[in-house]
Amino acid sequence: MKVKKVLVSAFLLATCLMNVQAQRRNEIQVPDLDGYTTLKCDFHMHTVFSDGLVWPTVRVDEAYREGLDAISLTEHIEYRPHKKDVVADHNRSFDLC
Repeated sequence: MKVKKVLVSAFLLATCLMNVQAQRRNEIQVPDLDGYTTLKCDFHMHTVFSDGLVWPTVRVDEAYREGLDAISLTEHIEYRPHKKDVVADHNRSFDLC
């Protein structure tokens, strides 16, 4: 019984530590030009609503952790290999974020 409590406690601690690590933001250091603010962006990302493998909210979390300031989900209209599993209109990924 005592071993089970220790194992459950260790598992819960590890899970909490992974969640804290998952939300850590990696700040990208890019110098600003005089009079301008430099933004770190990725304007070409896909989700399961196109040919990507993850949900739109995962892309947002990834962008935050990687230190990006802005992203754009650029889903394909004509190529949707997951369309049998993910039925949605073309604005659904935007609606979820």
